[in-house]
Amino acid sequence: MGTQVNPKRWSPSPEVEQQISQDREHFRKCLDYLREHAAGELEGIYGPDSMTWLIYREPVILLGGLRAILLQIAHPAVAHGVSQNSNFRGDLLGRARRTYTAMYQLVFGGLREATGAAKRVHSLHSRVYGSLPAGAGPRGDGHYRANDPALQRWVLATLIDGAIQVFETFVRPLSIEEKRRYYQETLLAAAQFGLLPEQVSPTLETFYEWYDQQLAGDTLRTGDTALELASLLFNSPFTRGQLDELLTAGLLPERWREAYGLAWGPGEQRAWKLLKGTMRRAINLTPPTLRSVTAWHQAQMRLAQARGERPTVMARVLNTIDSYIDVPFSIRPVAVKVPVDDKD
Repeated sequence: MGTQVNPKRWSPSPEVEQQISQDREHFRKCLDYLREHAAGELEGIYGPDSMTWLIYREPVILLGGLRAILLQIAHPAVAHGVSQNSNFRGDLLGRARRTYTAMYQLVFGGLREATGAAKRVHSLHSRVYGSLPAGAGPRGDGHYRANDPALQRWVLATLIDGAIQVFETFVRPLSIEEKRRYYQETLLAAAQFGLLPEQVSPTLETFYEWYDQQLAGDTLRTGDTALELASLLFNSPFTRGQLDELLTAGLLPERWREAYGLAWGPGEQRAWKLLKGTMRRAINLTPPTLRSVTAWHQAQMRLAQARGERPTVMARVLNTIDSYIDVPFSIRPVAVKVPVDDKD
């Protein structure tokens, strides 16, 4: 996430400084948890057999980005944090690229790269704090900080649910066992955010019980700040047009579709059904290897080389291109090891 200096941001009080210090100490415990439960140094946090790799290898998951942001900024503290501290208005594309790069490093990077990305995100968030209108904070205290566990839990929840919904909408249904496996893996994602397992729901079922309560409750609301940010989202040079609004409206819960004023009449519903069916057929006609994101190929190449195997042609080509230009949805180029048989 990109941040910018906000001249209106108040200097932290001793209490807030103490909270930030406590956040750092707590995050060290989260890193210890990650290292203890990670798949391996080369495999990273989740590893190639995880549901997380299966889901996030699909580039279509990115289509849930606007949905996730709208739900996130429905929390007033998140909306004000983005508005007051982020270069959201001036560099929307750059912010998105940095966010997605960090996401793929967290998911597909080796353990060192993934924990490094988690540290950078946490460090950026430690500088994101500010004041709110009276009564708008998560505890009604008029203040917020990005590493507040309540805010981190909500942001993570939108990503967990969004990944499941987008995958099932455009790729295929997930069995309840697959969803449960995926949710258990998100306990590692929670640690990357700065949340230990005891700070989040322990099971898929309890997660959705809590999440649905949040969506239906009165903590979330679309105030002026959220509506302003939503307008910016749908009017940038990269998201202007009916397609992005249709995709987002189709993926949002009804209450939040209406709250953000997204059209959903008979015409939009017919267009959504057609779009959803067409995309799903196209995706399923494309072999997974050909449609997987570059970061997944780079992770597979890293593991293949460690096993002394020859990486796939697709992985080598994408990795080579990424060495010269910044390929979308990549992490960082894998250093190529020359097999003994190929040496002179």
